[in-house]
Parts: sequence; structure tokens; C-alpha cells
Amino acid sequence: TTVTAATFSVPMATVHSDKSQRDAQFDGRIMDVAQYPTGTFTLTSPIDLAPLPAGGVVKSYTAHGTLTLHGTTRPVTFTLTAERKGAQIDTVGHIRVLFSDWNIQNPSLGGFVTTQNYGQLEFLLVFGKS
Repeated sequence: TTVTAATFSVPMATVHSDKSQRDAQFDGRIMDVAQYPTGTFTLTSPIDLAPLPAGGVVKSYTAHGTLTLHGTTRPVTFTLTAERKGAQIDTVGHIRVLFSDWNIQNPSLGGFVTTQNYGQLEFLLVFGKS
């Protein structure tokens, strides 16, 4: 009923969109995956899930951790939701990533492509008891 430790890593070169040109910009100019190949989240405070949600019930929790992107590590706090589905718990969350906080170049490209100054890191984790 308590998540006491967690670390999740994503090989950044596995992040893809529906456009190969966008992926090339992401891998090179924006995220420089050759130099910064991995994004990592590490939980820094336990998450108490008790009482576990009943089947089909969605509950919200707060998570505290550190997020490393583009060679920069910063503390993050975010809300995640959990839904119990049989013997597993599906957890969904998102973290707003202000590009300047992680020294990430804004994806805007010379007035041709414009974006906000942040992106959303979204995730789905499925927990099961072992």
C-alpha cells in the first residue's frame, strides 16, 4: 500500500512523433540525445496508497521526486491518478517541463514553427504485486 522507492528511465532516442523531421530535430537540436541519452525520474518521498482504491475508482496522489532531462536534475512535485484494475494499479500523471528550467532549447524554429515555452511529460505506469 506504499510506494517507497521508484526510479524510471527512458532512453530519449526512443521518443518518437508522427513526423521523422520532428524526430530529427528532437534528437539533435532540441534534446541532443547523443550527449544526453537518458531521462530519469527518481521518487524522493514515499507515496501512501492506503486505503487502496476499490476496483474502478480513481484516486489522486501527490508525488515528489527529481527529474533529470538534458543533463539537468531538478525537484518536481505533481499529481498522479491511480485506478485499481484487478490485481494491478494503473497510474497516470504528467509533469510540465519549462524548457528553460532544464536548459532545453525551445522547439520553435525561425517563425516557421512556434511552440509554447514548456512541454508536457506524460506517463502511464502499471503496478502489480510481486
